[in-house]
Amino acid sequence: MSVFVGLDCGGSSSRVLAVDDAGNVVFQGQSGAANLVSTPEARLKRNLLNATRGCEPANFVCGCFAGLLGDETRHQAEDLLRQMFPGSQVRAEPDYTAAYYSSPPETDVCVIAGTGSLVCSRTEHGVVKTGGRGFILGDYGSGFHYGRDALVHFLDYPREASQPLKQIVHEVFGTEDEATIVSAVYRGGTTAQVLARLAKVLGSDAAAGEGYALASLERNGSALADVVTEHVHRYIPPSDTLSVSLAGGIWKAASIFKKRFEEILASRLPDRTVTVHRLSKPPLYGALELAKELSVGN
Repeated sequence: MSVFVGLDCGGSSSRVLAVDDAGNVVFQGQSGAANLVSTPEARLKRNLLNATRGCEPANFVCGCFAGLLGDETRHQAEDLLRQMFPGSQVRAEPDYTAAYYSSPPETDVCVIAGTGSLVCSRTEHGVVKTGGRGFILGDYGSGFHYGRDALVHFLDYPREASQPLKQIVHEVFGTEDEATIVSAVYRGGTTAQVLARLAKVLGSDAAAGEGYALASLERNGSALADVVTEHVHRYIPPSDTLSVSLAGGIWKAASIFKKRFEEILASRLPDRTVTVHRLSKPPLYGALELAKELSVGN
């Protein structure tokens, strides 16, 4: 009996799922971040070991990693997988590949917006992506950018900030003192992940009509819609329709994120009927499907 293992390794957490030939779940695990670029190597290995501890010996393993940017990081990831699952056939893919593989079959484009963001789809040459590049150079419409806008608003106008915003700032930083907060942001080493925790409150502030939050929603939603539009023009054949899957924590954080993004995207692509839906299965299941592909021909 074969065992298939999928790993979804992101900038905030890592998840593992193993099933047998009959589809029975034989193991589930979870631990901390495993971004090949931003997570320190010792911590990354420790998190992966914690996530997979107690897992059944596996035949086919696929790990989908944030920070897999080329051959060097792919080889690094595959070496890690071989260490954890000796004797297994392994493959490593970017994390967005798992999101696309967990999308419904009719999906043309998958838009991922969590701590970071990017857009991907499948062509005859494999899964291709537009955007990303990390929070310094891109990740438009991501949790980082929404969270940054929320924190800047709090720092600029602390007396006008909503009670939920004040509460989450205190929860994340342990204080409302500006100097301490600014120091924590620059010294923390996990800036994107920390600020992304404030994105949900920005969504609730937008729903409540807060001006700063509505402006952020418009600015960031438009920037992400521009990335999608460029991707569609580059990779998606002409058609009357476009099916878009949404993956990542932003779309779960508040319904207004999806609603406004859908409106903006439809205005960018007036010649297509755009349908937008959230994933019904988490990307971890996409990683599992990629592991099963390894067994074809064996």
